[in-house]
Amino acid sequence: MRVAVIGAGAVGLALGSCLAAAGERPRFVVRDEATARLLESKGLRRSGIFGEQRAEPDAIEVCRSIPALARDPIVSIDPIKPINLILVCTKTHDSKAVAEALAAAWPELPGEPRVVLCQNGWGNAELFARHLPRERIYSARVITGFRRTAPNAVEVTVHADAIHVGSLFDADLAPVEELCRAIAVGGIPCAPSREIAKDLWAKVLYNCLLNPLGALVGVPYGVLGEREETRAIMQAVAGEVFAVMAGAGFETHWPTADVYLESFYAELLPATALHESSMLQDLRAGRRTEIDAISGAVAQLAAQHGMPAPLNGALATLIRGAETRKERG
Repeated sequence: MRVAVIGAGAVGLALGSCLAAAGERPRFVVRDEATARLLESKGLRRSGIFGEQRAEPDAIEVCRSIPALARDPIVSIDPIKPINLILVCTKTHDSKAVAEALAAAWPELPGEPRVVLCQNGWGNAELFARHLPRERIYSARVITGFRRTAPNAVEVTVHADAIHVGSLFDADLAPVEELCRAIAVGGIPCAPSREIAKDLWAKVLYNCLLNPLGALVGVPYGVLGEREETRAIMQAVAGEVFAVMAGAGFETHWPTADVYLESFYAELLPATALHESSMLQDLRAGRRTEIDAISGAVAQLAAQHGMPAPLNGALATLIRGAETRKERG
């Protein structure tokens, strides 16, 4: 197995560290030159609830662009271990550019690798399927919390459930089983899933309830559950998401919003109470958030099916306003 990791943010570094710990040699695609040089000279580090892990520079590889995956002699000449898996760990607002770049490089990549989307929200697989063969596209549900502590370092802050990898297009799971085993051996639980659509909608629910509110209020997840006002908003958002799912023909692991909320308050929220969302981290850093793939995606799906989704639409609008304020500030 030979794996490329597109993106050296928190998720990419964490998954890459697992692969290195399992004896693989992940190849990072990194646009930022300073980060690329640091990874080449210092390697990468992972800390947090799953312990310390260090990958020395010779345990990883770095290239500067997606086209380089096809041009690089290590990939294109070595007939034994061509890249057969590509993990996309970029923010969702970069998805279109990444998909287009992969499509341009695709004819030169030996064996048509599998592409695993390790991203937040809903709609990523459909976007990539417009550019790449859909039977090669897989999705990962990541419900572990990460915080990037340095350009080459990541901390695992919370963990709610194993990473799940599956296909929204009924592709065979065998090609990703070795990847799941390697990530698990490397320190983060991971398993194939035949119900990845349900898994992804579970993550969308979780994100819709917590990410925008936590970012707007500026607090960790647990504080939202302690306040009557924010609990009321989260409960209303859950009802709205369930209504949109049903109207669009999707479902998740809980039959109703009320059943989901019982699990949410009893299990999911306590396990991640101290975590600050990546959306809050992005706002603080003046970066664009992934709201369009979370609350925005729910509102868009509702509009496509002639349904109202005023709460998700309002949260998406408020976060976009906060982004603009940060840019101007």
